[in-house]
Amino acid sequence: MAFAHKLSLGVINCLNGEFKQASSSPFVIGSGSDSDLVIQDDSVLDQHCLIEKTKKGIQIRSIQAEHPDGSLILDGKPTTLAPIKARTEHSLQIGRSFLILVTTLTSKKENLQRWGMDIGNGGWIINKSNKAAATRPLDILEVFSARDTMGLDPNSTPVFKGNSQVGFYLTQLMALEPEKEHSSDDNISDSDEEPVAERVGEVSESSPSMTRFIDADSGEFTCPTCWLKFDRGDVMHVAVHDSLFGDPLLGEEQMQRFHASRFNDRGQALDEYGIPCTEIACPHCRRTLPPGFFDEPHKIFSIVGAPQSGKSYYLTVVIKLLQTTLFRKFGVVFRDADPAGNAPINEMKSHLFSAQTSSQAYLTKTQLEGAMYERLPRYDRMVTLPKPFIFSLSGSESDEENCSVVFYDNAGEHFQPGQDSTNSPGAQHIAASDAIFFLFDPTINPDFRRSLADSDDPQFKSQVSDQQDVILAETEVRIKKLLGLSRREKIDIPLSIIVGKCDSWIHKINEDKLRDPIVDGTLDMGAIEDNSALVRELMEEYCPYIIANAERISSDVCYFAASAFGHTPITFEDEKGVTRIGPDPQKIDPMYAEIPTLWALSRVRPGLVPSFQ
Repeated sequence: MAFAHKLSLGVINCLNGEFKQASSSPFVIGSGSDSDLVIQDDSVLDQHCLIEKTKKGIQIRSIQAEHPDGSLILDGKPTTLAPIKARTEHSLQIGRSFLILVTTLTSKKENLQRWGMDIGNGGWIINKSNKAAATRPLDILEVFSARDTMGLDPNSTPVFKGNSQVGFYLTQLMALEPEKEHSSDDNISDSDEEPVAERVGEVSESSPSMTRFIDADSGEFTCPTCWLKFDRGDVMHVAVHDSLFGDPLLGEEQMQRFHASRFNDRGQALDEYGIPCTEIACPHCRRTLPPGFFDEPHKIFSIVGAPQSGKSYYLTVVIKLLQTTLFRKFGVVFRDADPAGNAPINEMKSHLFSAQTSSQAYLTKTQLEGAMYERLPRYDRMVTLPKPFIFSLSGSESDEENCSVVFYDNAGEHFQPGQDSTNSPGAQHIAASDAIFFLFDPTINPDFRRSLADSDDPQFKSQVSDQQDVILAETEVRIKKLLGLSRREKIDIPLSIIVGKCDSWIHKINEDKLRDPIVDGTLDMGAIEDNSALVRELMEEYCPYIIANAERISSDVCYFAASAFGHTPITFEDEKGVTRIGPDPQKIDPMYAEIPTLWALSRVRPGLVPSFQ
């Protein structure tokens, strides 16, 4: 009898990687040769349990429930009979064996096999407070070592295998822990200690297993690429010698990453061939860290917005303006901290401000898998992460307030519901942010469009669905989920609501009422607040739900008018004859675009951008 119409069962043995697929009921698991899945485990009965279809649905039950060893543990709970949810992963322990099972609608055998391989070939990932604490797979002995090092509670700490979405409690896995041998001090000799050194020496980076356990939830530093934490001593170094091409996680074209054990007189790490290494890398994602990473704190500034809201143009213009405004008005040098890593955004800046025609100035939409992203390991998975663009800020008075700011050019789709998961974490930097900027596009909002029906701006005629309120609500959900906050709790980091393309609507609040917020090298907070009140009043008239969502997220919200172009864009045909909308490069004159960033800097680095009330 089939489990259900087009329904298949997949089971993977977490300890030896054996995978079984079935479409008929019942499916028997046991140590006997006549079982459908045979487990070589003397703590498992010959026919231990079965998965079957009944009138009430699919269930798993113990075949010998009365036997002292006949019970099972499903999803961390002892049972002898339990329902199995369709299209949902379940963890199953019988004896000292650990299985993951799933029922799925897939009709292709290779899809379930790939699912099983992703779990079976992966390591064990400690998940602390519903969030993984190890970035690369641990073998089972390293799990026990991490338990002791981190002081984990075995009864409440789940551990996940590979790509599985369900795990086992650490106390369950302790059934696999070898018994510790106790010997007296008199029996300890030099020969007893030698094998330990040999085992350490045998650890190879070619193995997917970690050579060093690093808690991703704690540490002095946060990686600007994967947003996981580590301490100075955890950093990896990038090999230099030509024969050391090929990192086991990054691929053959990347130089090996390694934890250094030898250094020269200058304190530089030496690779296997004694060559000094000048580059360091994150121990989690292994991406190179920018020069001088340890010299100053890094502040993450996250720009959030809908697809086609103009985030790429806005970010490009802001970076251009900050170079000038910070130096002229505040005596702060805003410089490129990572020329190689910042190449994409610098190219966009050159593209936009050196153009002679709209076609030349046009910036293509950021794609989910495009040039602004790269594939890197994170939590035992190869995932797509946005490239960080890092700039250093240094003042003339003191080095104490110096810092670097990190921007990202995410595709708008990454902020939509359903686009965030462990396998697709590309926008999770919002939970590690020091400031968040929500770019609201009035040209796609129906209420704004109706009020500006007579506008000659071609953006008001484009057919784009408005999901901006949904994206802002999703932003709240993600932040609070990743930070472990309740629905009523608010973050206290600055949140800028930027109502963009203000050249098309600024007349609605009378531009003459907007005050210049920069006065004698300081930020006039009175002017900022007055301007914010004007923009908020306009938003309350047309989009009150944006205000409601924003003020549920943060206790520090400010509203801004801004325009990256400062003029009405024009339509043109590209080289393929496709009609586009873009700026006239001869008329680019941004309006207030850098003010939200200056306000955020005054909050997180008041020594660089001082303010007065």
